Amino acid sequence: MKKIVFAVFILMIITLSCKSNKDNTPPPAPAEEKTADTSTFYDIKGFLQNEIKDVTTTPYFLYTITTQDEKKRDSAHVTTTTFVQLAQEFLAQDITSKELKPFYKEDIFRDLSTKSVTFSYSTKNKDLDVQDIEVLVDEETNKVNFIFIRSQRVTSDSTIITQFNWKRGKNFLINRAVLKSDGSKHSTQQFVSWNND
Repeated sequence: MKKIVFAVFILMIITLSCKSNKDNTPPPAPAEEKTADTSTFYDIKGFLQNEIKDVTTTPYFLYTITTQDEKKRDSAHVTTTTFVQLAQEFLAQDITSKELKPFYKEDIFRDLSTKSVTFSYSTKNKDLDVQDIEVLVDEETNKVNFIFIRSQRVTSDSTIITQFNWKRGKNFLINRAVLKSDGSKHSTQQFVSWNND
């Protein structure tokens, strides 16, 4: 009986090895299927557009405080047209296009200390302007409390780092530092406020 089992085993090995010697080419790879991107990033653009619409349709007193190189400080009334122009800088930080989105990783976590849920988007690609975004959403109301965007652009003679902060229904801040290759630094801070009690 053992001889029969052994003979069948040897016969199977010979049969398989003969088949594999006939054609050593691997089977053709199946055509790569493109799958639709089903992940959905938080709708930052929609949130900002609603905020901008609220400011342009409500008679808020708008003002700005501009600080240059942490010394010169100037405050002034802002028109809604100027507000919209400044707010466009936030809209320009959109990472949801099909070309950019694959470069960003989304992390979502709950922060018990602030009672919020944070949507975090980051990239390891230093060639992209937007390096990270954080959206803090109130746990009870599901409304955005804050948006923080950090961008970095490297040019031939300088590095430009910009921090964008938006507080829902209240204000935004654009803080920009330009670091020159000669070691000099120039910074501007544009704070815009509305609807302050």
